[in-house]
Amino acid sequence: MNLPFFIARRIAANRKASFSRFIIRLATVATTLSVAVMIVAVAVVFGFKETIKDKMFVFWGHIQIAPFNPNPSSILSPSPFDGNPVLLQHIRQEPGVRSVHPFAVKAGILNAGPVMEGIRLKGVDRDYDWNSNAEIRFSGKPPDFATSGYAQQIVLSQSTLDKINRKTGDTVLVYFIDPEQSTPRYRKLEICGAFHTGMEEVDNNFCFCDIRLLRRISNWDSNAINGYQVSLNDYRLSDTIANRIYHKYLEPPMTRTTMKELYPNIFNWLELMNTNAYIILVIMAVVAVINMATALLIFIMERTNMIGTLKALGMQPGRMQLIFLYHAANVAVKGILAGTLLGVAFCLLQYYTHFIKMDESAYYMTYAPVKLVAWQVLLIDAGTFLFCLLVMLLPVLMVRSINIVKALRFK
Repeated sequence: MNLPFFIARRIAANRKASFSRFIIRLATVATTLSVAVMIVAVAVVFGFKETIKDKMFVFWGHIQIAPFNPNPSSILSPSPFDGNPVLLQHIRQEPGVRSVHPFAVKAGILNAGPVMEGIRLKGVDRDYDWNSNAEIRFSGKPPDFATSGYAQQIVLSQSTLDKINRKTGDTVLVYFIDPEQSTPRYRKLEICGAFHTGMEEVDNNFCFCDIRLLRRISNWDSNAINGYQVSLNDYRLSDTIANRIYHKYLEPPMTRTTMKELYPNIFNWLELMNTNAYIILVIMAVVAVINMATALLIFIMERTNMIGTLKALGMQPGRMQLIFLYHAANVAVKGILAGTLLGVAFCLLQYYTHFIKMDESAYYMTYAPVKLVAWQVLLIDAGTFLFCLLVMLLPVLMVRSINIVKALRFK
């Protein structure tokens, strides 16, 4: 029989009211809340980062392939180039690549009566995936690519529609800016659809149209494009796949640019959120450990008489230490399990109800996103348990210093 474990179980089963029992209950509650806060914090941070990245990736892909541009954040290539079907096929066959779409970008001005708004038109072809991510909400319909010549339609962001006081089905006059032309060319286009990402960098600056329209306006060849938009199965492989494509298929002036290079400010902000998550994890872990250590210390002091009796009966100090470690582990496990249930339940409630709202202009979304990952929850539970157990060794060492005679006289 494991005597220390048996004694620890009998102590835990004792329902007699005592001060140490009250303190241990408080420690259990503190551990529960600490674990729950850690799970919620990690789920929100991870969900927030994934949501922002998904919105960026679904609009621009993970990698862009285009001629070298000294200012890649401008998105506007210095000059168009002829699309290469062989290169396109090679990139599509690369492991980890989900899709590749050619695109063109041109600056323009929306003229809606008394309101004028600067815009960048992103030209896409008929194969463009309009519904690849639920985070970007499309309404209406895409341009009619079956039209001969080019589709005289445009898809604007909802925020742009609000600025120019237009809605789906209305028409808008678009002036195209070209420094090589003395007067701007213009087209009257129908607003066939709308989209919304919640990101000002996208919603306020870009819209969709038929790539053939931009070719016609710019007097380009029928195969001219500004670049390729490459989407991957795993964004974490962006740098690896981009470098592989560059060395295998590209020749100067063609180069590759990842989204992190295009929008470094957004990705630096997302990385900063990791620091916030680490700080929360450390603070909550320290709170749980301090409460557990304090509770165990009080419990040991209250059980001084029992320690003296066991020493007088010949029990080794190491086995007596195990009694209190088993008891502390039992309390920690209860708190961790309760905290896990509370944290997961809170995250699921937010996931299905979105009851925690956010300012979209500041955070790019209307509610706090959460993403539960099983290994992260298990890692928090295991890390908290091991951390608590290691710190518990310190107050347990007091058992060795307790004198038998004084312990038996302790009241």
